[in-house]
Amino acid sequence: MASRARAVLVSLAAVGISLVASNPAFANDTACIHSYEQTQTLRRAGKLREARTEAAKCSSETCPAVLARDCAKWLVDLDQSIPTVVFDVKSATGEELTSVRVLIDGKPLVDKIDGASIALDVGPHTFRFESTDEKGLPAEHQTVIREGERNRRISVTLAAPAAVASVPAAKADRPVPIAAWVFGGAAVASLGVGTVFALSGSSKESDLDKCRPSCGADAVNDASTSYAVADILLSAGVVSALAAATIFITRPTVSSAPATSTTGLVRRRAGLTFEFRALPLLPTARGAREIRRSRSAELACCSAD
Repeated sequence: MASRARAVLVSLAAVGISLVASNPAFANDTACIHSYEQTQTLRRAGKLREARTEAAKCSSETCPAVLARDCAKWLVDLDQSIPTVVFDVKSATGEELTSVRVLIDGKPLVDKIDGASIALDVGPHTFRFESTDEKGLPAEHQTVIREGERNRRISVTLAAPAAVASVPAAKADRPVPIAAWVFGGAAVASLGVGTVFALSGSSKESDLDKCRPSCGADAVNDASTSYAVADILLSAGVVSALAAATIFITRPTVSSAPATSTTGLVRRRAGLTFEFRALPLLPTARGAREIRRSRSAELACCSAD
């Protein structure tokens, strides 16, 4: 009989345990107890914002009254203890900046400053301010946030971005080589003089037509010579013109970078250049005689001694 009663009690206990475990209210109580404990742990660690989140959970009406009463009181205390800050960021010119990304201890805090207060945990923090519209250089600010501080203003001025010195772009130039001018001038001169000799030869040929067939040999040779000289000069002029055109067309492109210092430097342009150097003077005939006379006097003086 006793064993039978014991079995009934065990069965009832098992049913009761299963009913409690399957009851949502019991599971909710477990979560409330966890939030209750976490609120105290986080508050002691100075993580007031996380502690407030847990206190809000366990202060719910669905939690046991004894837990909810304490959590509600802690929630009020945390709202008064959590410090808040307001950022005031300006440029070097005094312009108030809003397009600023703020990081706290290396972690993103806000992407834009809108004037609203921001809740923080107590303790030392390093803030980094980065202008997203490039109106200032990044800046850091270290400070200690204390419990109970409300709407503490943190003012930062971002230094002006470093001015980038504009470097003039290298200018591409194609200077005309002196050789092109030389050949061009030779071409003009040869063609001009050759044309004169050609006209002279033509005139002399007309004179030969008048005296033919009794023209003298000198007159014939004179006309032939004029034509020969004209042919040589005109051919030389054409060759010179072609050379000048080839040099002009194929001349290289030179990039003339802005000179920073020209002390002791000589800039040479592409093409044919001439350089003149002073040569040692050679003794003239008069100077040679003076040297010989001086040496003779020295020898005579030595012989007398």
